[in-house]
Amino acid sequence: MSDSFVPGLRYSSGAQELWALLVATFASWEQRINAAAADADLSPVSAWALVQLDPDHPMSQKALAQRLKCNPSTVVDPTDRLEEAGLVVRKPNAADRRINVLVVTAKGARVRDELIDRLFEPPAAFSRLPAREQARFRDVMREAVSGENPTATAARGRRTGGA
Repeated sequence: MSDSFVPGLRYSSGAQELWALLVATFASWEQRINAAAADADLSPVSAWALVQLDPDHPMSQKALAQRLKCNPSTVVDPTDRLEEAGLVVRKPNAADRRINVLVVTAKGARVRDELIDRLFEPPAAFSRLPAREQARFRDVMREAVSGENPTATAARGRRTGGA
C-alpha cells in the first residue's frame, strides 16, 4: 500500500502504516460529503455546518465556528447560504439580544437528517467486520480521538459505579 499511496514511502512503524490507512480513507469521505451536499443543493462546507447545528439548541455563529474549529468570519458565508435556502434562521438570543443565534428550520432538520444518514452510513468494509472486531476498532479509535485509554476509563467507571 505504501508505494501506491505515497510513492517511495516505506513505513517506519505499524502505527505510521495505520495512520496512512486512515488518511487514505479521507478521499472516500470527501467524495461522500461532496455528493450528499450536491444532492441537497449545498456546498460541502454549508452541509457540514448544518450537520453541526443541533435543531433543539440554537447556536451562535461564534459557537458554530468553535465546533468547526475555524475563525468566526469563516462561517458567515455558509450560514448565509443556509439561511437563503430556508434551512436556518437567525434570531436574537433570548439571554443576550446583541447576539443572533442560528435556529434550524423544519426543512433544515429534514435536510440535516438526510445528510447525517448518508454521511454516517458505515462503509461496507466496516459492516463486514465481526461485531467483536468492530468493538475493538471503535475502542482504539475512541482512544486515538480522546487520548484516554478505554481500559483505564472502564476501570475508573467500575470504581465509581458508572457504566
